[in-house]
Amino acid sequence: MKKHYAVLSALLLTASASFGQANELFFSEYNEGAHQNGFAYPESNPIKSAGNERALEVFNPTKATVNLNAYSIRRYSNGSTTPTEEERLMRSQGENVLLPAEAFVYANLTASLSSILTETDQLSAPYQTEGPNTIKTPAKTGGVAFFNGNDAIALVRYPSGTAGVGAGVIVDLIGVIGENPLNAAGTDDGNWSGTNAADNAADGKAVFVTSANQSIIRRPEVSGGNMTNPLPQNVPGSNPPTRNPGGYNISDTWMMYSTAFNGPDGSSNPGGQDYSRLGTHDYDFDLGTYNVTLKTLDKFNTGISIYPNPAQGGKVNISLRNVKVGTITVLNNMGQRISVQPRNQTDVNLTLDVSKLKAGLYFVQCTSTDGQLTVYKELVIK
Repeated sequence: MKKHYAVLSALLLTASASFGQANELFFSEYNEGAHQNGFAYPESNPIKSAGNERALEVFNPTKATVNLNAYSIRRYSNGSTTPTEEERLMRSQGENVLLPAEAFVYANLTASLSSILTETDQLSAPYQTEGPNTIKTPAKTGGVAFFNGNDAIALVRYPSGTAGVGAGVIVDLIGVIGENPLNAAGTDDGNWSGTNAADNAADGKAVFVTSANQSIIRRPEVSGGNMTNPLPQNVPGSNPPTRNPGGYNISDTWMMYSTAFNGPDGSSNPGGQDYSRLGTHDYDFDLGTYNVTLKTLDKFNTGISIYPNPAQGGKVNISLRNVKVGTITVLNNMGQRISVQPRNQTDVNLTLDVSKLKAGLYFVQCTSTDGQLTVYKELVIK
């Protein structure tokens, strides 16, 4: 049976691939804390919380020790289609690697709870401030860990081996790039949420999972990250928001283990949210072949280049070098197909007509002739 692999540059993997062989790091825990600013909680006393009890956990499901120098975390704030902050993964002490079955914790530098700080491997830069690990471009600063429930978060790997050098590829994504999920009142402090009928609380109801005010973990059967941007959770433009059939449901791959609320409309208890699972991850170990898989994907990815990018409209060039590409498909940030160009050649330059595309973020999907490899390239039209 053939195995199918994919590498991306900005979007969330299909369900069938998410439960396949492990070959890449992924997010295993997400904590957007509900703790309130100015309160001293039992775990922080006498220090008062700054209200930023936030942390992300990255897990290595492979058989290989992974060098973290190639990885970063990005935040896409409030529906942005371009990163607003990006930071390299960098341990505060020790060799910057992640061992097989090991978890890496990245946390907000103003976190005060001991259950977060004792497990933290890296503290973020201050909010929107350049720090030592910031990927420094005009559009990005540090402080990714100041995320809220309506910010898409991406785990990025740079094939160059050094985060910030060359083009990065997204290997996991929480949320939807380009969507700002509104709350029921139609304001921008919403979140991505959903329920999974397989999970039942003590009251017998399906468990509510959300990207705000909860501690959530990846389901143990999930062996890979979300690599392509899903359909938005809500119908684009609807206000108040209307659920989009087939749209993103965070509970498909995430489980809630601690919440500040008793369900979506229950009472609030900010201090009741805990982070007791941080630093470890339960996983069904169907371990994959990390080194071989990524080497093959990187060769295919680096053999394809798109220029000019950003494009001003008109024509875009696609260069293929020592790779066999069967199809090239342009997708918008909602996952809709714009155009398709089948190719079966190597060492060739192609021209893509983008004159009819509106300004915005697009993704160029390139699939090998045997269908086993797929990469997604970001394309910005100005």
